[in-house]
Amino acid sequence: ALGLRAMERGQPRPSRVGVDVFAVADEVVKETRATVKDRPVTLSVDGRRGVYAWADPRRLRQVLTNLVSNAVKATAQGGVRITIDKQGDHAVLQVVDSGSGIPADVLSTIFEPYKQAGDAKTRRGGAGLGLAITRRLVLLHGGSIDANSEAGRGAAVTGRLREETKSRKVQSNSRARGWETSEVIESVTDSLNRPKTGPGGML
Repeated sequence: ALGLRAMERGQPRPSRVGVDVFAVADEVVKETRATVKDRPVTLSVDGRRGVYAWADPRRLRQVLTNLVSNAVKATAQGGVRITIDKQGDHAVLQVVDSGSGIPADVLSTIFEPYKQAGDAKTRRGGAGLGLAITRRLVLLHGGSIDANSEAGRGAAVTGRLREETKSRKVQSNSRARGWETSEVIESVTDSLNRPKTGPGGML
């Protein structure tokens, strides 16, 4: 697995291509269903098809798997839904659950290492690194992620990644201006190490 410390150093660099976000989300949902077949929890994916993110396919799958896994852990019964959309030049993925929710005093730290929400039976973040790793992966792609929730009323985590077509243009323009990939990674790494000023981060 990709270590948190390695990501904080901006390594390894994502190997990005155009990725069909809906297709990846559908695969993650099908795989997760097998793990909750004996529980009263439904999983689904809906929204816009044909949305392509400029992303590393393995890392995008890891992001979605982490988010869905956390949502399932927090949902004793009800549903977990992934919705795919497009906003401007970004692919948007949102994971919504009807679970235990996240208290307001915890919401602002939910993406920090070893921070979890919920009681012992409904922990989010696995060993305390799941959501932190998810946030790092998103930031390494130049994206943003945030969470909204009320205790007892479920949660919604929304990530945004550059759309494939627009990102190719951005990359081409960056090279024309003399920007190197290493400089972009260093910039993202700096942002990871800065104290956060608000809840979550951006995907």
